Amino acid sequence: MNLTGGQFKGLKIDIPQNTRPTLSKTRQGVFNILNQFEYNSFFDMFSGSGLMGLEALSRGYSVMGLEINPKNFEIIKKNYKKINKNPNILLKNALNYKTDLKFDIVYLDPPWDYDYEPVIKKAKEILSINGVIVVEYDKERNIDIQRIIDDNNLNLKIIKSKKYGRSLVVILS
Repeated sequence: MNLTGGQFKGLKIDIPQNTRPTLSKTRQGVFNILNQFEYNSFFDMFSGSGLMGLEALSRGYSVMGLEINPKNFEIIKKNYKKINKNPNILLKNALNYKTDLKFDIVYLDPPWDYDYEPVIKKAKEILSINGVIVVEYDKERNIDIQRIIDDNNLNLKIIKSKKYGRSLVVILS
């Protein structure tokens, strides 16, 4: 897979075998939406291959991420070395992560069989006041994000929803 935009556009990224990287059309679509906002920080809760964080970094965002799999973590570090950067990625479980930091963009693309309710709740905890949560999931799952918002009093609203192939991307603010 190659980065689709920014200063590192075209850079070939190594992808761990156990991940499902976000397709280039989806990545371009997500960043086209995010370009409407003036955000600086990007938090990738489930880094996987690190591809979305690298896309964000290439486009000028400060990036932080979490990855639970040590093998994936090593591949992410290897990918960052290609651009002479040290990744701000921690080897941690996203749902147990504790921080006082807040982020403008919290990107959620966990394994598609995850329960998205605790994931969205955790994302809300680290979201800056005017930030957005980007949720990517398999459109076949029929996840009721509005119910998750309402049941947990998350004070979020769905501002955009777009299908990209098998993925559905929902932007919450």
